[in-house]
Amino acid sequence: MKYNFLILFSILYCLNLNAQDLSKTMTVAPGTSISIAAGTTLSAAELNLKSTSDSFSSVMLDGTITPSTVVNYDRYVNVVGTSGVNGGNDLISLPVKTSVATFGDFLNYSADYGSTTNSATMPTNGSVYAFGPYDNGNRSYTNYASATVGNGDVLERAVGYRAATNLGGTLRFTGTISKVTETVSITTAEEYKWNSVGNPYPTYLDSQAFLTENASSLDEEAGAIYAYNNGAGSGPGVIGNFTIINDLVNTTWKIAPGQGFLVANAGTTPNDINFTTSMRVFSGEDDFIAGRDENVNQMLRLKAEHSNANFATEIYFNNNSSIGLDPGYDARLFGESSLSFSLYSHLVEDNVGTSMAIQSLGTSDVNDVVIPLGLKVAQGQQVTLSIENTTLPNDVEVYLEDNLTNTFTLLNEGNYTFVANTTLAGTGRFYLRVGNSTLSQIDNALNSLNLYAANQKIFVKGQLLETTQVDVYDTLGRLVMGSSLETGSHTNEIDATQLNAGIYVVKLTNGKQELTKKVILK
Repeated sequence: MKYNFLILFSILYCLNLNAQDLSKTMTVAPGTSISIAAGTTLSAAELNLKSTSDSFSSVMLDGTITPSTVVNYDRYVNVVGTSGVNGGNDLISLPVKTSVATFGDFLNYSADYGSTTNSATMPTNGSVYAFGPYDNGNRSYTNYASATVGNGDVLERAVGYRAATNLGGTLRFTGTISKVTETVSITTAEEYKWNSVGNPYPTYLDSQAFLTENASSLDEEAGAIYAYNNGAGSGPGVIGNFTIINDLVNTTWKIAPGQGFLVANAGTTPNDINFTTSMRVFSGEDDFIAGRDENVNQMLRLKAEHSNANFATEIYFNNNSSIGLDPGYDARLFGESSLSFSLYSHLVEDNVGTSMAIQSLGTSDVNDVVIPLGLKVAQGQQVTLSIENTTLPNDVEVYLEDNLTNTFTLLNEGNYTFVANTTLAGTGRFYLRVGNSTLSQIDNALNSLNLYAANQKIFVKGQLLETTQVDVYDTLGRLVMGSSLETGSHTNEIDATQLNAGIYVVKLTNGKQELTKKVILK
């Protein structure tokens, strides 16, 4: 059955076609989705698909489009970024493509028939443009130049490209719509696994279908879609400049037409990533640059911030997870070496030193678990650690342990602030203690204890349940004095005249009680 486009649109939508030359052009507005069903042929001179920053047209092609019909997709691309400033740029892919498309062809595509070409819309530095694929060998994006015709500049479906426009606007893609599985190879270069791929169809894509199809090709520690969000995303799974989509977070998200994203290769040999037509869906949301909240039960989002930046990591408690590695639920941190400030966790069990952006634990682990935390920050920065968001039950307490100062801070009730006296990078200093029984018992036992300093003496008042060790540390974490107190005593004085005036950290421990507190000796 063959329809011209006017009849087809009359069947699917009641559209205002007054502004269109009906003998030449069919235009699909942003946010509009059409389906060309099997057995149906669309005939038109041009099929133009439009988009804006947060709305994309979509065409589900199961029928045919006459070979003479030129299909154009005017794909919105974010404004160019500024060096040293967060945000800017975009990850995109080809939603339509000619049989052989070079970058030189792409530069000359024009949405207004020659007045403004793609080359005039994109930022350039001489002949080099803000457009190119990701090179995991160099761990950076390539910038194509107009002078490299035939030298690696052939554009491919299913490849993700970094791109930008001068002011934030559309770039035109021209060609045909794919109706077959599109495959792209991903690689590992000297243990660096990240690759940029992209949706090859002018429809939305089911993210979960993509992850299921390609699970064996994705790294176990990063079985996820890493979607660039321009540094403006918010909500669960948003870590730094990326929104993570896996079996745990953002599970209902759809990938917009022509949207690129990052994945991590499994192992050291190349693997194929398949985009199948069964992944296509009729409609979805906008691209990843506008973040969305998703309510996920049993979740804790921990944030670190200083005067110039903030960074978060997330912990989940899930019936399908454990204290070890859970492929599809845990997600490693992307670009760790390039980050000047970051917060992450290490696996509770079978830890091999991988920095995790998201760690998912078993549901019962919320009752008692200790999670290693990693923090990267420059010397001299004042850092505040806090709970940014949580859906944990009210009776679950979250303590931050600082091994250097031997302090425990109940983050449910307040933040923890410190100054980094040295550059920090790695784990070992901070631990997150989550529980609703053990920590509560410790806290209840401590309610009867009071520790303070006065007149060059340290006082411990309250019932000691066992023989108790009292250790005193200076602000550099050095043990400067120790003492032992007997079981059953209610009032104890410790002579501290041997210590200079200043701030000290006193740690009181026995088998049933533990208390750490800063004191000032005058």
